[in-house]
Amino acid sequence: MPGEELHEVGADGARRAKEWLEATTRVKASWTNTDSKWIRRMTFKWPAGKQTTFSLDLGGLLCGGEFDNDIFMAECKKYASPGDQGTHYLSYLAKCYVIVSQQPTAAEHFMWITWCPFNVTDWDKLLTEHWVRKAIRVHANEIFGEIPPEEVEDAIDADIVTAVTERLWMIVLSEKQEKLVITREHRALIQRHDVLEGVR
Repeated sequence: MPGEELHEVGADGARRAKEWLEATTRVKASWTNTDSKWIRRMTFKWPAGKQTTFSLDLGGLLCGGEFDNDIFMAECKKYASPGDQGTHYLSYLAKCYVIVSQQPTAAEHFMWITWCPFNVTDWDKLLTEHWVRKAIRVHANEIFGEIPPEEVEDAIDADIVTAVTERLWMIVLSEKQEKLVITREHRALIQRHDVLEGVR
């Protein structure tokens, strides 16, 4: 798939994930990494290697219940097949580790939103500390610099690994599921009620 087409698919996935999250009525505000006002808050830098910058696709504020006013960040993959999602997911986990190491309060939740399951034989491991550590080892040069492979494990901060793992979400959507949400009209009624009650 050409790069431009990949970019369009990625933008479409972020837009649709944003709409679905808002339709849950548990999102107070949300933005994408194309919003110039918010991109600076969603941009981070690999601490070593080429020290390039990166950002996740979505960010926002949750509302209601135990998640009220929590910040979330999300990466969205609008894939029709597993493809190379496993590789991208490891990069995402490593980025989450970097984000928490640099700004511990940047987000209370990290969401991976996809339209196709991947790494199905390891599905039950994808939200574990084991998988976060695996991601860090894969991207060790970008996190710690050029250190011997046998020293990577000692360089990993166990507390940050735990913090990242506790914040991970895995959300799998489908095109029909996107439609099985509250209507815009009913959502407007809920939002109006929340405004009158001083919730929003």
